[in-house]
Amino acid sequence: MKALVWLIGAAITVMSILIILKPQIARDIGERMNPQLFYFAAWARIAIGIIFLAISDTRSWGTLFNVLGILLIVVGAYALQSGYERTREFVLGIVHGNENLVRVAGAVGVLIGLLLISAS
Repeated sequence: MKALVWLIGAAITVMSILIILKPQIARDIGERMNPQLFYFAAWARIAIGIIFLAISDTRSWGTLFNVLGILLIVVGAYALQSGYERTREFVLGIVHGNENLVRVAGAVGVLIGLLLISAS
C-alpha cells in the first residue's frame, strides 16, 4: 500500500506541475473527456478514497488520509449523481476561465501530491 500511495502522490505532483507550467494541458483533458473517461475517473476517485480511508490508521498524518478519502468519495459520488453532461460543462467552464485559477488549482495539486509522498 505504501508504494500505491507514493505512486498516487507522484502522479498528482507531476500532472499538477505540468498544469502549472502549461494550463493548456488542463483544457485539452477537459475537451477530450468522453463518457468512458468520465465514469472511469469518477469510480477511480471513489476507489482511491476508500483506499485512503482504509490505510489512514496505519500511516503518519492519518487525518490527511481521512480528509482526502472522504473528499474523493464525495466528489466521485457527486460526479456520478450529476451526470456526464453537467460535469463536462462544469469542467470546461473552469478550464476555459481564468488561467491563473487553473494554475492555483495546479499548485494545490502539487501540495497534496507532496504531502502524500511524504506521508507514505
